Amino acid sequence: MSYGKDMMSIMEHSSIIKSLLRVALAQGDETVSHQVERLVRALNKAGDPDGQAIERLLKGSLEGRNLAPSRLSKSPARSGKTSSVESLREGVAVPVDRETAAPLATVIFPDHNHAVLPVFDENVAAVVAGLLVEWENHEIISEAGLNASLTCLIYGPPGTGKTTLALWLAKELGLPAVVARLDGLISSFLGTTARNMGALFSFANRYECVLILDEFDAIAKLRDDPNEVGEIKRVVNTLLQNMDERHRRGITFGLTNHPSLLDPAVWRRFDIQLELPLPGPAERVRIVRRVLGVAESDDSVDARLLAWFGEGMSGAELETLVEKYRKWRLISSDSVGSPAAVVRQLASTTSTAAAGGRVERDADDGALARALVGSSDIKFSQTDAAYVLSLSTKTIGRRLAETQETE
Repeated sequence: MSYGKDMMSIMEHSSIIKSLLRVALAQGDETVSHQVERLVRALNKAGDPDGQAIERLLKGSLEGRNLAPSRLSKSPARSGKTSSVESLREGVAVPVDRETAAPLATVIFPDHNHAVLPVFDENVAAVVAGLLVEWENHEIISEAGLNASLTCLIYGPPGTGKTTLALWLAKELGLPAVVARLDGLISSFLGTTARNMGALFSFANRYECVLILDEFDAIAKLRDDPNEVGEIKRVVNTLLQNMDERHRRGITFGLTNHPSLLDPAVWRRFDIQLELPLPGPAERVRIVRRVLGVAESDDSVDARLLAWFGEGMSGAELETLVEKYRKWRLISSDSVGSPAAVVRQLASTTSTAAAGGRVERDADDGALARALVGSSDIKFSQTDAAYVLSLSTKTIGRRLAETQETE
């Protein structure tokens, strides 16, 4: 039988074939769509009128795919309920501001999420570990008739790792992170801010994802603030309504540097309220070692020196200080200055908290040596002080004695 007769025989049953194609296309499989496109091209090239009919089926399925879930999965946020959400794929368009066309969020997929767990003290680390275990075992919790804690407010000074922590948790859960700066939702057009917020939450609720609301205080301000206009107060109410609707639909993080600005009603929307403080002495040493690439077992004097001068710095500021020091070690000769002098200068230009430093800016080596050796939180021996000041141990001993005599 010839090819032409084969095609004629097949197309005699075109109604059945179209039904089969319609069912196959409804599954949303890209491979099926590709093969149907090949069939359409072949039929159109042959001048077969069924080519146009099948092409319409294909276009209809592609348009419908934007309106219906392409892959449904049970939401981890649904405690025992049957609601499903769509899997968020790369290429999905995020909502935009209608007036400016600016995107309202950024989507970071697990494969592109390179967040590393920040260094925290034992208390914070325990809370973070507990959250991860709870979310990883949400099904067990649901089967027991309980709800997982799906909302978390993370607050603390800038640079303490709030955004990084939220992204790391999303990566560990294997979920895309939808990151939105709430100050970016604010519009000068009346009503647009509330509309932007609604569009953002609708997008996050449709897909299986972690919603990260950065700069949370930009909108969630005290509604009784006399300096705020009525529009902001209406926006806060809209925010609360959207959070209530999302409460059992997916994990939501709120991040803020200014917890005192938050409306009390906003605090109640968060199951977990986690404060990230500035790093303490032990945490600062661990941060420095991580950036320097020094093993935990290596008692690096440079690491302790940087951590000591980094008192009052955030983790991000301390990382910046260490990077500056690494560059100095690469491009400078030993004659440029002692490690202590260099670190003190770098610290003063890195953070306002370190501007005063551990010692006075014009303090001599004797005063600095005594401050190091007398440190109670990060320990230095006289040998350590001699190394960081580029002096002999005998000279350090003499300077310490001279300092004591002048007091």
